[in-house]
Amino acid sequence: MTESPQLVNRARDWIAKARSFHFQQRSRHRKVRRLGKTRLTFTTGQGITNLSAFFVAGSTGSADLPDWAVLGVLLGGFLGGKYLFPVPDSSIASRRGPADVVSRSATELDSMTPEEVRVYENNMVLKHRLKGSGGLGTEQALQRQQEAARKSEEAAGVTPGSLSGVSLIDAQAFSSIAARHKLLDSRWLAYEVDPKLQFDFPAMSDTAFPATAAMIRARRRAEQAKSEGNTANYQSAVAAFGTALSVAEAAAGVPQR
Repeated sequence: MTESPQLVNRARDWIAKARSFHFQQRSRHRKVRRLGKTRLTFTTGQGITNLSAFFVAGSTGSADLPDWAVLGVLLGGFLGGKYLFPVPDSSIASRRGPADVVSRSATELDSMTPEEVRVYENNMVLKHRLKGSGGLGTEQALQRQQEAARKSEEAAGVTPGSLSGVSLIDAQAFSSIAARHKLLDSRWLAYEVDPKLQFDFPAMSDTAFPATAAMIRARRRAEQAKSEGNTANYQSAVAAFGTALSVAEAAAGVPQR
């Protein structure tokens, strides 16, 4: 009797984890396909799972096992595919997805993340029953984003691939923010390497001063935001670093620029 509540709690935990996993799978973009000219849609994972179950069921049937076992294999493959590789909520093929999708211009595509572009592409193919995405401009948009991300990563000195998930506009903005960050870093480092500045404004190198300590913390946050590759967060962190640097300079008696 004492084990019963524990078993119930374990079952609840398992169900909660299973549901959480399924919800995560629904939030991930995956390509949805249409079966010919029918209204039947499915993901690649569902197709593979169902086909595998079909072949296994055929083997099971040839082994003279009961019909219920064959049906169980088929049903297991169908439900397993629905659970593991569900139609994403972002797809118009999903009951939870958008009711419609409208055509996007090149400028609009450049403001979208690569994942959003792929979602749009797949939804347009499904909506208009297209054989391919050639006329949508999505392939060109993804190529422009990749090139912009590569250039910005090189300019900012971040790990390759750090900006692979941002839009072209955000990738370009990241490069501008990195240039501002570099100027602020140079401005602060001058107090560390220039003997005259060290002598005139020793507080700028002394973390015992509150304003200087706050500036150093802001600088570290800017570096962290840079490595994370989130343009909005990086912009905010660099702006905070710039403000903290100005406050530290004023506290140390540096003439206003």
